[in-house]
Amino acid sequence: MKYRSVGLLTLAHMATDINQGAIPVLLPFFIAAHGLTYAAAAAVVFTTTLVSTITQPAFGYVADKLSRPWLIPVGVLLAGLGLSCIGLSPTYNTGLIAAALSGIGVAAFHPEGARHSNRFAGDKKATAMSIFAVGGLLGFASGPLIASFALLRWGLKGTAFLALPAVAATLLLVFFLPGLWEQRDTDVKKGTQQEVKGTDAWGAFSCLSLLVLIRSVIFYGINTFLPLFWINVLNQSKAAGASALTVFFTAGIIGNILGGRIADRAGLRTAVVIEFAILSAVFPIFAYTSDPSWAFFILIPIGLLNSAATGPLIVLGQSFLPNRVGFASGITLGLAFSFGGIITPVLGWIGDHHGLHATFMVLAFLPIACTILAALLPGHERPAPSH
Repeated sequence: MKYRSVGLLTLAHMATDINQGAIPVLLPFFIAAHGLTYAAAAAVVFTTTLVSTITQPAFGYVADKLSRPWLIPVGVLLAGLGLSCIGLSPTYNTGLIAAALSGIGVAAFHPEGARHSNRFAGDKKATAMSIFAVGGLLGFASGPLIASFALLRWGLKGTAFLALPAVAATLLLVFFLPGLWEQRDTDVKKGTQQEVKGTDAWGAFSCLSLLVLIRSVIFYGINTFLPLFWINVLNQSKAAGASALTVFFTAGIIGNILGGRIADRAGLRTAVVIEFAILSAVFPIFAYTSDPSWAFFILIPIGLLNSAATGPLIVLGQSFLPNRVGFASGITLGLAFSFGGIITPVLGWIGDHHGLHATFMVLAFLPIACTILAALLPGHERPAPSH
């Protein structure tokens, strides 16, 4: 594995997803500046998520047909500049346009970024993908912190500061990521015709896609409602709710790394089935507990297990579509991190009408569906090709 190249892509992944993590923090400032309703403010998040969800498979398709590694730095830069312009926008509508541009940048980055992580992985594909996925988690976790610093210091116009991580990552990619420009020239000489690597297993990939979409709902549901659950159900402080979310993200980062190494040794499908099976047993205990200390303890394996499957699922998707690695990456990585945001309002509706306890009960039983879908995946695990 080319660790430096995978590291650069992981850093770029973090710089890209900082923008997704930062948007909720700027909403109160956006509301105050434009006199918005909560629904209108939520449309900013919805716009970014929806645009990213719709365009990500398209960028993956393009990545497979016409290799465009330069979409990696362009995607990072567009994601950062789009977000930075939200606070500088003179009107609400131009703010939505800026949010959409950020979503397009996010969508452009993920398929090529994941495809090149596969390319630099050598025979440690699950490990490389897990490391790459850690960048996304770090972005989601650090985005609110960076945005809070900038907005509290400079107000809504402080979103301009959020362009700095994207610009810095873009420059590092342009100067240090190998094959960023040469790969395109090679593809042009070949007439953009790539060698057929095997048969695409669309049935298995469809099953896997449903699995990662459900897993996305679990991740977004916990990320969105965990602090509220801690405050309103467990009767703890806001600081305790924030600490619980930090524990969840920290456990997720560790789980990402461990999950990739375990999958490279035990097998991709085997690792995923076992991880979701254990999560299916652990999560309902969390949903039913009323003891904050016990809930805090159980939250650690939940974060570990939910994230441990990230890298293996990406590699499985790439192995099921060996001739469309970019498209597979756009679904299993990009779409998986955005789809849950669209379903979150449904979970909120459940919380409004039946309580947050009911919301977490729904989330707690979703890993059972993931376990069943993982068990239905083909047992033969081909190594994902390097493109």
